[in-house]
Amino acid sequence: MTTVPVRRGAALDAETIRRIEARRRRRKAQVRRRRVVLLAIVGLLAFAGDAVLGGGGSGSPRAAADRRALPAPRVTSYLVSRQVVPGSRPPLPWPATGQGAVAVLGSGLVARSPHEREVPIASVTKMMTALVVLGDHPLAPGERGPTLRMTRADKALWVADSQVGDSTVPVRPGEALSEYQLLEGLLIPSGDNVATMLARWDAGDEVQFVARMNAEARRLGLEHTHYADASGVSPASRSTAADQAVLATVLMEDPVVRRIVALRSVPFPVAGTIWNYNPALGSDGIVGVKSGFTSAAASCLVTAAYRDVGGRSVLVVTVALGQPDGLAYAAAADERLLAGASRSLVRYRIARVRGAVGAAHVAWSSSEVPVLAPDLPTELVTWPGTVFDVRITSASSRAAATGAAPATVGTVVVRSSGGIDLRTPAVAAGPLPPVPAGWAPSAG
Repeated sequence: MTTVPVRRGAALDAETIRRIEARRRRRKAQVRRRRVVLLAIVGLLAFAGDAVLGGGGSGSPRAAADRRALPAPRVTSYLVSRQVVPGSRPPLPWPATGQGAVAVLGSGLVARSPHEREVPIASVTKMMTALVVLGDHPLAPGERGPTLRMTRADKALWVADSQVGDSTVPVRPGEALSEYQLLEGLLIPSGDNVATMLARWDAGDEVQFVARMNAEARRLGLEHTHYADASGVSPASRSTAADQAVLATVLMEDPVVRRIVALRSVPFPVAGTIWNYNPALGSDGIVGVKSGFTSAAASCLVTAAYRDVGGRSVLVVTVALGQPDGLAYAAAADERLLAGASRSLVRYRIARVRGAVGAAHVAWSSSEVPVLAPDLPTELVTWPGTVFDVRITSASSRAAATGAAPATVGTVVVRSSGGIDLRTPAVAAGPLPPVPAGWAPSAG
């Protein structure tokens, strides 16, 4: 490069000025090139860092992690947090031995006897067997479902169970029985061999099926229930009256089950007429549900009957476990509970301050979105004097805060002193405000 010396104060001719301006332009161009190279290096380093951390770009795991780092929506509840049903809590004729419980379809557990503990439940276990089978192979009213062809192994199972005194349904090789017929054999005469057959058909073997039973118990919140077999022959299949009352209300939601358990008898191709072991069936309007007996469990019975509560027909479930003097004794205990419960049940509307159950707020917007609970019953059937704790828990994840479709932002939890424990999703009534570009959580 040619240097042009210039003395201070000297006049510059046009050629000299041209050379100085050209030199300045070249220097600016060099600076711009260096800046571009530097930015490229920074970008490459950032890309490399993202690659080490799991990828870069807006769709990368790192970007997804940044989005997940945004706070979840906060939900303000419009529900009255503590509510008391007017009146005094009535006493119930609990069994002198064993334990009992009362539940209502649509409301859940209403009351349980004092000092409950986990005990063997015998063939009451088959309620969960039926629930799992129907969950995997649902039937509509009038449908028979797939047909199962009985094998020599099925006959051998029947013979083996019969020889040890189990309750069974006779079968022979080549006999064709539908899923519906097998559910009848499971729930009416309480066929232990049928329970094993259904478990193997559904899950491949009984071990896998029992795992599914226990998973379903956890999903339903049956904290004191554990299954060791599909039939209830094992004394390790254990539960409480309260858990089984809740399970019975879930099972009786299925119209196919309601039809089966109300049958006194049904004809079978080989077994002939099979009879219902529930001694309370038909008494005082009882329409089910399941009996059980083993030496470890004693007599167990779950019953259900429709009752009018304030002009509304509801299905009331009663449970008596561990009754010492036979199924007739268990039936009497259940009928006393049913009579006592029916006299005292009332309808109660969950109080709220406004029409919605709450409002959702996001940190990046001052606006709020109404929150609804479509699955929350408008009213519950319960006891006078019952105390309800009603709240909304916010979602622990911010996955809902996308500004897209209405999403679940929390859970409405309704608990009572009698044992009701309802949980239903709290859903934003519309899209949440979108996250502005460049928004980030404030420090601290």
